[in-house]
Amino acid sequence: MKKLAIVLAPLLALALITPAQAVTVKAGAKCSKFGATTLANGKKFTCIKKSGKLVWNSGVAIKKPEVIKPGVCPAKSAADFATEISQKRANVLISMTESDALDCTARLGWTYRVGQMDDEIMAVTMDYRPDRVTVTIKKGFITEVLVG
Repeated sequence: MKKLAIVLAPLLALALITPAQAVTVKAGAKCSKFGATTLANGKKFTCIKKSGKLVWNSGVAIKKPEVIKPGVCPAKSAADFATEISQKRANVLISMTESDALDCTARLGWTYRVGQMDDEIMAVTMDYRPDRVTVTIKKGFITEVLVG
């Protein structure tokens, strides 16, 4: 019985210790180190000094990045009617086949041209058109996209 108590006592003590990460952070709650930061509930909290005490600030909302899957043609959106196609949006064409990329750009209302196919560099104009994408094709797949 005594041996069991000796083994269980340290295990129980370890189980009761809560890691710092598990503590719920709320604005105005105590913190231990000035300048420390933590993430909780979609906000980034920073430990600040307020009235001589260390407390968590009210937190700054963390913006979730827009997820655009390469190789999947996105649905038409207001971004396609903007003054310029964003490079991030144009990059969805990367890893598509040539025919899929052509269909996708037609569906989105973008002008499409091939700048390079395998080792052959095409003759293209140098004018800048914000509604146009120029693609590089290697072995039938889009490997690079430039806007303009």
